[in-house]
Amino acid sequence: MREQVKKLFNECMTGATDEDLLIMKQLLEGIQRKKNSENESIIGGIFAMDRKMTDGNLEVSIPISPVTYNSLEIVHGGVTATLVDTAMGTLANMMLPEGYGAVTTNLNVHYLAPGVGERLTAHATVVHQGSKTIVVDGKVVSSDGKIVAHSTGSFFIFKKNQ
Repeated sequence: MREQVKKLFNECMTGATDEDLLIMKQLLEGIQRKKNSENESIIGGIFAMDRKMTDGNLEVSIPISPVTYNSLEIVHGGVTATLVDTAMGTLANMMLPEGYGAVTTNLNVHYLAPGVGERLTAHATVVHQGSKTIVVDGKVVSSDGKIVAHSTGSFFIFKKNQ
């Protein structure tokens, strides 16, 4: 496997543009962030997700870069959905006692503006916490303060196998 990865890496390096190099750098830094436990998932590492909790509101932020672009060079809608789902799901899981987890059962995203600027930040707030489900409200905001997307998510609570 190691030789296959080296070969592929070298093939990608040959003739790479500055943008190609920037993308490869971000992907490799993402792997390092995961390996160094700076992010819990490879997705979090690749998108360089940072998070902070403030007054029951969880914020997850990512830099906008060619890794996040669609063909129009704005943030891909799937990246925006991943960002807000991550924020809402992380908050849902933080609300649970030890030994329990929550997974997304429904995600509704309303795209309101293009994802442009330097960063996107998803804000998540619990709307309802029951014994079997949690409902979370989310919004994604660009670095200039414009709301890019509004979202709601439902999360199923389950007992983890121990």
